[in-house]
Amino acid sequence: DDKKVEFNRPVKGIIFACLGAIGQAAGLIFSKIGMGLYNPLAVTQIRIIAAVIGYTIIITWRSKWQEIKDSFKDKKAIWQIAAGSVTGPFIGVVLSLVALQHTAAGIVSSITSISPIIIIPASIFIFKEKILPKEIFGAFISIAGVMLLFL
Repeated sequence: DDKKVEFNRPVKGIIFACLGAIGQAAGLIFSKIGMGLYNPLAVTQIRIIAAVIGYTIIITWRSKWQEIKDSFKDKKAIWQIAAGSVTGPFIGVVLSLVALQHTAAGIVSSITSISPIIIIPASIFIFKEKILPKEIFGAFISIAGVMLLFL
């Protein structure tokens, strides 16, 4: 009679994904409020400076500077991370902020929420992950839900 919920993915990852979504949403809202007519590139630079300050405090507080130094030994990984940083936090965020200047936050959120659909082919072909049909269906349902909320 004891029915337990089982996940195909680690619960810790799901929890952090939800927290990340909350952080992304808060960032979008605060950016919309604070940005006004500022240049989205300048706004992104301000966000990056704030992030560097925040990370510096956290890394110092947790005494992780040696780990940061050690991570630079893998040059291939550094280049891949740099490429991801340019395409995501830089280009992606700047374009999202441009969109925010020209339309409602809900519409921007709806459109940018298609990233799970875009990630599915990469998960299959690059990472060789087995994606279940219900996961693909779930990605589409989540996007439909966001669209219903905001459009």
